[in-house]
Amino acid sequence: MRRYFQWSFAVSAIIAVFVTGCSNVSDAYIERYVTAYKAIEVASAHESATVDTSRPIGADEESPATQPAGIIPGKAGEPVHWAKRRGPAYPDDFWRSFGRDAKEMPAIVWDDTKATFTDPWTLVAMGGAVAAGVAIDAANLNGTVADHYTKHGSQLSKCGDMIGDVGGNPGTHFGIAGAMYFTSLATGDVKTYETSKALMNALAINGLTTLALKGIANNESPNGDPFGWPSGHTSSTFCLATVMHEAYGPKVGIPLFIFASFVGYERIDARNHDFNDVISGAIIGIAIGHAVMQNHQPRILGFDVIPWSDPANNAVGIALMKEF
Repeated sequence: MRRYFQWSFAVSAIIAVFVTGCSNVSDAYIERYVTAYKAIEVASAHESATVDTSRPIGADEESPATQPAGIIPGKAGEPVHWAKRRGPAYPDDFWRSFGRDAKEMPAIVWDDTKATFTDPWTLVAMGGAVAAGVAIDAANLNGTVADHYTKHGSQLSKCGDMIGDVGGNPGTHFGIAGAMYFTSLATGDVKTYETSKALMNALAINGLTTLALKGIANNESPNGDPFGWPSGHTSSTFCLATVMHEAYGPKVGIPLFIFASFVGYERIDARNHDFNDVISGAIIGIAIGHAVMQNHQPRILGFDVIPWSDPANNAVGIALMKEF
């Protein structure tokens, strides 16, 4: 009875997040992305710039040399506000850019958090994660899986367990994001810079959300540890895979999703988590990773903003696109 009360409380908490979050939509949301696309005009003014207008900005085929840096000249040497800037605040100045990013980080994380928990599809997915956890538990699928391992034991070697444990650890994922960030600052790779910041924010939001749900549900893991649901390793690995897939496409994303699935399997095989811990964790990680990446894409009123050109009239601009 206590377990079902905890699940009900978890559902109520997510609904509360939705209700309170919807009142906090950023007032500068539209202005942010309209202004960001001024970078296209800046880039097109240079004869040496070659931008492929057949793809949305951020497509994986773009190289750092052809990406619009998105740096709009500031006044009196001051950098452009983070919401209107693409790329480091001070190009070619590693430490000044790093210091500016550290100063701006709380505001950017908060903006991504609001975007995540005011997105209806994210809230639907979060509710689905809770519903999946309840349904799997109620159907005793956790018990069926536990019986299997009681009879047959672990299927993975110690090496396999170590790969899943270390590779799925959120600390490892933050290390990857940090390596991407510092490398991009040193090399001037705008796309990697933007992806690394989105990844760090997504991992942070995912980690805090997972910890909050663990505290609410307070379920015991198969190995006796507290706070089993949802699986933090699984949610973080699927969050990483989602961000990288949306940034670099299936060539990077599919292998990472396969690895994320392995991490989930390893969590069950090592009896660190029940079946529903892993399923719910995967849903949460995908939902948050997708929401953060969408917030880092130029959008106006739900429409994707893509570059547009008319070679016949020697004109460039932007177009709005949306799938129905």
